[in-house]
Amino acid sequence: MAWDSGTYRRDASKANRGKPFEDFINFANEKYQAKGIAVMHKVPTEFIPLRGAHGQVANCKVERKSCVDYLGRFRDIPVAVEAKHTQGARIDFSAVQDHQAEYLDAWMEGEGRQLAFVAVSFGMNRFFMVPWSFWKAARDCRERHKKTKQKEIAIVQQYGWTWETPGTASAKAEDLLPDWEVDTGGFYGLQYLQIIDKIAGGETKNENRGPGNNTI
Repeated sequence: MAWDSGTYRRDASKANRGKPFEDFINFANEKYQAKGIAVMHKVPTEFIPLRGAHGQVANCKVERKSCVDYLGRFRDIPVAVEAKHTQGARIDFSAVQDHQAEYLDAWMEGEGRQLAFVAVSFGMNRFFMVPWSFWKAARDCRERHKKTKQKEIAIVQQYGWTWETPGTASAKAEDLLPDWEVDTGGFYGLQYLQIIDKIAGGETKNENRGPGNNTI
């Protein structure tokens, strides 16, 4: 079954705007697992139903904060992914909340090989996989700016890439590296593992090797 991107772009304008993006990732994950390429699971979020005056479910609230959206394994490497969607032209670095940032920090500090990414959707039209170390640098710059009131910029070099943080609270698609942009279409729909594969072939903890040459 092919992915109908047009339908999900229309759905992205509804109340739960992040759900179509998660559905897109879930679709890709099912295909990747069916082909034996990777196993990536959606981490469930627990909700408490809130009932109205007549006992009907009127709303819900999060009972327990999720760690990140996706955890799994690709090429025998543990991978964590937090998905963020925006309907606008910019994505806030603060979209990754404090508890999620703490989890991703702890994930990357573990022993052995592990990778972490922030998956970004701009209006369900353009998609990026940003390595956590790059996103974290931009996020940390903004946190320091809140205290010093001075513009903060960092230059991050890792995985064979060099990126200068934009020095703003948010980023537009053009602020991100072209190497991080995800192709769409084909059997997998959202071919996000191609971005992970660029570094999964040779990256190990505390090593700044260049992108791997493996292909999916």
